[in-house]
Amino acid sequence: MLEKIEMLSKEELVDAVRTLEVKLSALEKENEELKALAEIGKKYEEHLKAEAAKLVKIVEGEKSAYLKLIEKADVDTLAEIIEEHKAKATEKLQPSSVQAKVEEKIDLEKMSYEDLVKLSEKFKKEVV
Repeated sequence: MLEKIEMLSKEELVDAVRTLEVKLSALEKENEELKALAEIGKKYEEHLKAEAAKLVKIVEGEKSAYLKLIEKADVDTLAEIIEEHKAKATEKLQPSSVQAKVEEKIDLEKMSYEDLVKLSEKFKKEVV
């Protein structure tokens, strides 16, 4: 290759250097863009790991074998773990008590005096 360079004229060498500088500049720009995308990917992966760990702990507890898998899993596996555990976690976190259920609205103005007294007694029992 050195022999080819010696055979080039000054103008050809200048053109070759300019071409290489343009290519270098383009590659440096592409490298910066790829670094930014890699950083976004790392943040996304960390988010998926945290979400997967949270859902697994809700569904299976703190000692689940999935928790070890999550640390080494790729993004596709993390997405599958999240999808698999999301519905189970939602179901598990559903309110189960009677008090948590939504009750009908009560129109106090339309209630009779006796009904208001009963309601008052009911509230007194619930508060105490």
